[in-house]
Amino acid sequence: MTIDRLLMVIFLLIAFANVSDVVADYHMQVATWHLAIEGITVVISIAAFIVLWWRVLRRNQELKQVKVALSRHQQREKESTANHEPGKERDKSPDSYTAVQSWFKQWKLSPSEQEVAVLLIKGLSFNEIAEVRSTKEKTVRQQASSVYAKSGLSGRNQLSAWLIDALLY
Repeated sequence: MTIDRLLMVIFLLIAFANVSDVVADYHMQVATWHLAIEGITVVISIAAFIVLWWRVLRRNQELKQVKVALSRHQQREKESTANHEPGKERDKSPDSYTAVQSWFKQWKLSPSEQEVAVLLIKGLSFNEIAEVRSTKEKTVRQQASSVYAKSGLSGRNQLSAWLIDALLY
């Protein structure tokens, strides 16, 4: 369970407990100011739940889009490999995809490391990459370390800066 989902459950429990308390206090004819404060707590808890729920839905939608993009990336890689004749130089078009792929090949990144590198450049967290790739976060961390080691870059920021520099010059 992600932290967002855990927080959603907690906020719903707080709202439920406070609604029960407000009803009990109302029947006991507790002071109006006390009921108002507990009512505000209920509203805040429900609002927090709604905000988190919206974030989780949005994040899931973004992850689906990344999965589709990753699938396209894998398909392009398969087509590129299938269309390449041995002994013949690949097309060196200025296409950014081709440029990035040529650097990945130079660094001798595995297909999994290439996927992780692309998702790192897109700004996904290790947890999000693991979810998109249906793997463990620890695996993603190891693959990212391998990408950095093979490329000679020190981390995500240098990887992104390298990409921008490589595409601009």
